[in-house]
Amino acid sequence: HRTSLGVAVHSCTTSWCGNWFCRRKGFDARVSGCLSRTNFHSAVVVRISVDVVKSFAVALIRASHFPQTLAMTVFLAIAAAVTSVHGWQLALFVAAVLSGQLSVGWMNDFVDAKLDITVSRADKPVAAGALNRAALRVPIAIALIFVVPLSILAAGWIGGVAHVAAVASAHVYNLYLSRTIWSWLPYVVSFALLPIFVAQAASNGLWPEQPMIVLFALIGLIAHLLNALPDIEIDRQAGKGGLAVSLGRNYTLALTAVFSLFAIAVLLYMLLVST
Repeated sequence: HRTSLGVAVHSCTTSWCGNWFCRRKGFDARVSGCLSRTNFHSAVVVRISVDVVKSFAVALIRASHFPQTLAMTVFLAIAAAVTSVHGWQLALFVAAVLSGQLSVGWMNDFVDAKLDITVSRADKPVAAGALNRAALRVPIAIALIFVVPLSILAAGWIGGVAHVAAVASAHVYNLYLSRTIWSWLPYVVSFALLPIFVAQAASNGLWPEQPMIVLFALIGLIAHLLNALPDIEIDRQAGKGGLAVSLGRNYTLALTAVFSLFAIAVLLYMLLVST
């Protein structure tokens, strides 16, 4: 930022002083030279500014836990479309989900910044030096501000509040429970609330069946275990807790398999009942 600002000031000074001097003396050749220098400096400013903005945007995208954010947004968008949410309603729904997911991902990197730097997480923009931790404050605030009205517009008061509560539960995970034995609980709560958000977006009179809520809760638990799996050793070395860290890799995989079987059983039950 300092580099681009310094070049900008130099460009403005050269442009004003040089052109004023040339006009006073009436030398066309110098005018041409001044304009060339001005154009060159302006091009440098634009190039540096574009590079800075591009680097910042890429770092923000990486800090949002982009694969998980994209997966959740697409998954819920498909669920809403299948539940007959279309047009502008679907667009608002997707915007609400994306805002919530971005806020959660950025908050996670904001909270874990010191740990990520300590263990030299090259895959984390803050730890890698590509993004300042303080720079996440404004994006987090903007995403949180947008998620409330977008959720209510997409699914009414009940569905909107359910989604906001799901996002709030995810932030409870980031701020308080991620390194405890209760790390699984916010995932279960957040995912269990999502069917209400989806159903209410389709119609205020539509409510999810209980097996659907159970299925989403199981998916949330499975997602937590799979998400924590790659970080078990890093968290253990740093002296941090969490359900997966307490269980270890093998037991975490075994428990994930068990809950996956439960989820499949619930899904089969729902399919049988519907037919």
